[in-house]
Amino acid sequence: MSTEPIDPTSSARAFYAVQLRRVRTAAKLTQSQLGGHPDMVVSGKLIEAVENLRRAPTRRLSVGLDKAFGLDQFFAGMYAAIKRESGIPSHFLEYIEYEERASSIKIYANFLVSGLLQTEEYAREVLSPIQRPDRLEQLVAARLARQEILRRDDPPWLDVLLDESVVRRIVGDREITRRQLERLLEAAHESHVTIRVVPAGAPAYPSGAFILLGFAEEPAIGYVEGVNGLGQLIEPGREVSALGVTFDQIGAVAMTPADTEELIRVVLESM
Repeated sequence: MSTEPIDPTSSARAFYAVQLRRVRTAAKLTQSQLGGHPDMVVSGKLIEAVENLRRAPTRRLSVGLDKAFGLDQFFAGMYAAIKRESGIPSHFLEYIEYEERASSIKIYANFLVSGLLQTEEYAREVLSPIQRPDRLEQLVAARLARQEILRRDDPPWLDVLLDESVVRRIVGDREITRRQLERLLEAAHESHVTIRVVPAGAPAYPSGAFILLGFAEEPAIGYVEGVNGLGQLIEPGREVSALGVTFDQIGAVAMTPADTEELIRVVLESM
């Protein structure tokens, strides 16, 4: 947790964080009490993370806060300002809200390491060619903030399939790539993470990267990635089921987690 006071004039997100703490304190609610409100039903740790700028607020959270405090579009209005300021496409902000609630995340990546597993240097390298310098650091911070879901008390199950080319591709330079591969090895040892490489020449030919989000009490949704972040949410239904079949077919020809770890180590040693 940061010990530095937050300057509410520094960004829309900082203003949101300061106002959340102010309104909650005025209502004499702890973070856990607010999170447990019937209109909220989130963890106290999430409230703490938003107040300390470790997590970005979501539309769902903002609507819940307005209901809990009896406010008219107060937090929802600030959330709209955060969306405009962030430079992140609206459809992807919607995806992030689903991602934060998912109980399982299945990812097929055929070009780059998934954002949930990227190091800061790797993320900056892949984002910099397509972003204005004044937006770059905000977007890097937002990408790293998404990774907090993997460190919470109840993290989602993460199952990642990577084309072998992803592991062998040099991004930025060899040191950036080395640290990224070391991060993959570190993540692979976490109990809720599985990483498998699809070997070159394997009979798996999907046209692009995609993600499947599973939920405890809701149907799964999909997300198909596109150029420069222009992806598309896939609503529950036949197309999501088809993506699930495709993921299983790719997984059937992927290496085992142990063989994947060995391949990554071989690539590291060759650098």
